[in-house]
Amino acid sequence: MSRPARIALELVIPVLVIAVWWWWSAGSESLYFPPLSEILVEFWNVWIFAGTVEYLVPTLVTFAVGYSIAIVVGIAGGVLLASSAGLYRFFSPLLEFLRALPAIAIVPAFISALGIDMTMRISVVAFASVWPVLLNTIDGVRGIDGTVRDTTAVFRVNSLQQLMRVTLPGASPQIFAGVRVGLALSLIVVIVTEMVVSAEGVGAFARSAQYSFDLPGMWTAILLMGVVGYLLNKSFDYLERRVLKWHLGMRGRK
Repeated sequence: MSRPARIALELVIPVLVIAVWWWWSAGSESLYFPPLSEILVEFWNVWIFAGTVEYLVPTLVTFAVGYSIAIVVGIAGGVLLASSAGLYRFFSPLLEFLRALPAIAIVPAFISALGIDMTMRISVVAFASVWPVLLNTIDGVRGIDGTVRDTTAVFRVNSLQQLMRVTLPGASPQIFAGVRVGLALSLIVVIVTEMVVSAEGVGAFARSAQYSFDLPGMWTAILLMGVVGYLLNKSFDYLERRVLKWHLGMRGRK
């Protein structure tokens, strides 16, 4: 299937949803479900330029920093733990305990320790999204064929070369799977955290709009984050296809 055909196919459902939503809400007089036309007008007024700088940029900065920290810590920690069976067994109970904690449930602890500024929000995002990256990295590294490891030892490949040319490439499909899950978690957690404690960001805007009964404004925040999530996911797809081209080719995918 050609690229334009794939893009057109992806747009079928969104176009149908928008059409049905427009038709269903056209005559709505409900305070909670305003007409889509009213929501789109409000979206233009709020988010084109002024609202983007004031609310969206802080959200994206928090997301980007927290998500980046989770990727670096998750990959580095995963490689380290997978490389030593004893170290993994030692930390395994702690890892199982921490990864089972809902990130939002420990927000009060983060507030007590770090306050309510951006540092706290970044820390919560990093904590929430590090686990899928860490655990998938461990599985990916431990799943590398032992013959490959033996071959590198025979040829006396040093540790750095083994890491960059064998370990990370071999584990990269599972690492990317964990990073993809972390992407969704990061976006969810940053919005929820802003709704709970922040005075800035899209989540704070949605909370303020809800409390002031500005329901069209609240719906614009929901639409905005849906669009942002879609664009981030498509960007990740593009990066994954480029980095894992060899892997996708082996599986018959392009």
